[in-house]
Amino acid sequence: MKTTKPVVFLLALVLLTATTARSDEKPAKKEISNTQTASCLVKITTDEAVLPLNEFAVDYLLRSSGVAGKATREVLEISPDVASELFEIEEIFAVDSALGGIGIPPGVAFPGAAVRARTSPTASRAPTRTHTARTPRPRSTTTTTPTRRPTTPRAPTVTSPLPAADEQTILFRLQVGLPNDIKPAAEEFMVALIDNLRSALSGAFKEYRAKLDSQLVLAGKEADSAEQQLVQMQAKLRDISGSRDLSRYVILRDISSLRQKHQATIMKRASDETLYEATAKRIAEEQARRKKLVEDDPITRELKSMLDVHERRLEETKKLYESGRASAADMEDIKEKIIRARIDLAKRQEDVSNPPGSIVLSSLSDELANLSTKMTLAQQEILSFEEQLKEAEELLGKADEYELLSLKADIARQNLEETLLWRARLGRNIRSIQPPDVTVIGAE
Repeated sequence: MKTTKPVVFLLALVLLTATTARSDEKPAKKEISNTQTASCLVKITTDEAVLPLNEFAVDYLLRSSGVAGKATREVLEISPDVASELFEIEEIFAVDSALGGIGIPPGVAFPGAAVRARTSPTASRAPTRTHTARTPRPRSTTTTTPTRRPTTPRAPTVTSPLPAADEQTILFRLQVGLPNDIKPAAEEFMVALIDNLRSALSGAFKEYRAKLDSQLVLAGKEADSAEQQLVQMQAKLRDISGSRDLSRYVILRDISSLRQKHQATIMKRASDETLYEATAKRIAEEQARRKKLVEDDPITRELKSMLDVHERRLEETKKLYESGRASAADMEDIKEKIIRARIDLAKRQEDVSNPPGSIVLSSLSDELANLSTKMTLAQQEILSFEEQLKEAEELLGKADEYELLSLKADIARQNLEETLLWRARLGRNIRSIQPPDVTVIGAE
């Protein structure tokens, strides 16, 4: 038992040491492809509004530090200065989307299609390297494959113009050839080139999309602000107008009409006042003439004298009746005589003051009352017209503010329409744009 315990302890220590040693070991690196050459066909599909590419842009992008330079550093672990000498871009085809993404070599007639086929601007630059046994053999020129020329790229062959498409497709052959003194990882280098190209295109697309998103947010804020301004201006216009027409032309026309009516009413009232005064004067003159006739009439004077006598006799009879020397019948008899005398006097005065053919004072009095009513109504109309004129002049002052505010409201309405269209257009563009797609054909 004493010997077993030390042995177990030693075995446990050995196992622990072995486990720790295995944990400290670095993970085994993935084996490289051990290839000096690799090639494939690459298809790039982009939205022309986002990334308008051509053969020159593709070549420059592949040879940039973010694509070829990065792949050289990370995969081949050498200086990126020689990155552009390690691969070639051949036979670039820019295909219109109207052809369904099918590339057509140059010189082949295809009615209704516009196809651009060019060699890479750097295709004539052969990489400086020592070819190994695995270097691809030269391709023979055929009738269907364009011959590579070290000359300036030729102009596109256009048979029939087509409307510009939103989507564009570029096909090109990517060939990698590594010298013998560089790590034999041509396939990994080619994959890294394509991944970096895809990442670069995706980054540009994301930046463009982010720019559109920020513009959409700004358009939404502008639309909300324009809507608030328009609503506020419309409310203020209603407050100023009070649901009335504040057109300057209408107000000036109303003021002119009111002034004409006001002036006509004043003149009519002045005419009625003149006629009223004339009628009142005629009535006063006629009354004075009749009074004069009555005063100069001898029968009237006689009847007045008789009435005075009867009234004095009544006073005397009252005294006698109070003393008991006269009867009540005597007093009634005198009162009856006084009544007859008064009736006779009034009849005589009427006959003297209103002889046949004289002016009827009652008609003049009716005319005077009618004129007085007209004058009162005319005065009320004048006051009403003056109030309306005052209100119209105040509205004319408001019309200036209303006109200026209406102009601002029209501008605000136009701004709202433009911002709404802008926002709708941006939203439609964001929904319609497609991210770039990089497809590799023929690679293992």
